[in-house]
Amino acid sequence: MKALILSDGIPGHFNQSKGVLTLLKESIDIEDEIIQLRPRVKFLRSPIKLIARALCKNLSETKAKIIISLYKAIKISDFDLIIAAGGNTAAYSAAICFINKIPNIQLGSPRGIHSSNFTAHLTIDRYFDVPNNIVLDITPNLYSPSLCKGAANKTTADNECLLLIGGKGIGYSYDQSEWEALISNIINFTESYNCKITIVTSRRTDPKVEGLLKTKLKNSYSDDSIWFHSGGANANLAQLFGNAAKIFVTEDSAMMISESISSGKKVTTLFPKSINTPMRYSNHIQKYRDLKLIDSQSINESLSMNVGEDNIEKINLIRSNLSSAILERIN
Repeated sequence: MKALILSDGIPGHFNQSKGVLTLLKESIDIEDEIIQLRPRVKFLRSPIKLIARALCKNLSETKAKIIISLYKAIKISDFDLIIAAGGNTAAYSAAICFINKIPNIQLGSPRGIHSSNFTAHLTIDRYFDVPNNIVLDITPNLYSPSLCKGAANKTTADNECLLLIGGKGIGYSYDQSEWEALISNIINFTESYNCKITIVTSRRTDPKVEGLLKTKLKNSYSDDSIWFHSGGANANLAQLFGNAAKIFVTEDSAMMISESISSGKKVTTLFPKSINTPMRYSNHIQKYRDLKLIDSQSINESLSMNVGEDNIEKINLIRSNLSSAILERIN
């Protein structure tokens, strides 16, 4: 089988598609090719997206051909399956599969497009009472317990911790006092547990905050730490996940949280006092709490190992169930 990963150029969406592909590769042989979807007229990108979505209502051959004509041509005959994520790809994926009669896997909320337009529509919440709409427990990503274990370059110690730091985004905003509190908590944590913590920052981290962390925590972070704004854009997260016994992650990034969870390690999310996030995101995070895949605390609170049991068996079961559900739809 050869799969087309239809990309909209957004890294988070691409990683979700690659996550589904990686999951399926554990059961079936799949080759893949990545092609970015591009509108025929670039400056009309926004109206084209709206028109394409509207045409998906009661999709017909004529409507599908119009949708396809709005984008630069892709040779679909080379593929047996399409995998795509995000609202920008959904209408094209629905149309091209309607015309070519091949299965498609779409990730993300429907944005007005019914799940029946996709062979498998993967969403965090249920939108439609049809078998096409498969409800996810974890947002798909590139990581799994076995991958992280295999990538580890040292034996996991009980006090080995990883901290993933984002920043302002999706309604989360951390003020200066909260970063100062986190710094104080990290120093106390590393002294209490006689360890150093591995810190990974991201593109969402304010460069000034990153600089503050590097300066104030120079005796508290490990040599494995990755600083995004200092040339550390390509962290080997699988290795860092594999090495860690416990993971802390700021709550502003759904992808960082899902990746942390997928390692099978214990995960604590850190949230600020200023949160004005969409309800769908709040529900997303709460679902992880309800499934006991994470616990959460204020970024002002003291950090604790509280490792206990990992979630490896639970994550493996979730992955297995999702793989089975998808394969049942596309076969």
